[in-house]
Amino acid sequence: MSQRALAVRSGLTQAHISQIETGRLEPGLSSFIQMARALDLEVVLVPKKLLPAVEGMLRSTTPEFLAEEGQSALFAKGERLLAKLKKLQGGSAALDRIAEYFRFLKQVRLSKDDVALVEDSIKILRHIRADPQLRAELDNIAGLLQVVRNRIAHPTEAPRPAYALDEDHDA
Repeated sequence: MSQRALAVRSGLTQAHISQIETGRLEPGLSSFIQMARALDLEVVLVPKKLLPAVEGMLRSTTPEFLAEEGQSALFAKGERLLAKLKKLQGGSAALDRIAEYFRFLKQVRLSKDDVALVEDSIKILRHIRADPQLRAELDNIAGLLQVVRNRIAHPTEAPRPAYALDEDHDA
């Protein structure tokens, strides 16, 4: 991407970006975030104790995970359906929640089971129209996607004892 294009997308001046690129200027946090977002990146702070888990999720290449291209297409389809439903129904808290979960889930690799759940949710979205009775289905979909999101965002650890004796320490 050219400096000019980055300047337009980020709202920074081309001169400012040039100075950052050549090392004459260190970007401030706000400039850094603006450039990251212009490049379709998000700056995320992770507690140190969770960093190994996050890195493990990012590095995961086990065969049970869907290829990123297929996952992107799946979420693109879901987002198009959500946009149509928002036009038909107007604003809805459930639609907003589903959109939020789609934004999160499309950024991580999903297991086959989680992909199947997302696919099922999208199939249901395809059949929902402006019928008020079907709004309960939207709440069900949002709840299912929330479970997937929470399982990924907050992995559970094996229970640890409240205390343990240090075997290497002589009393």
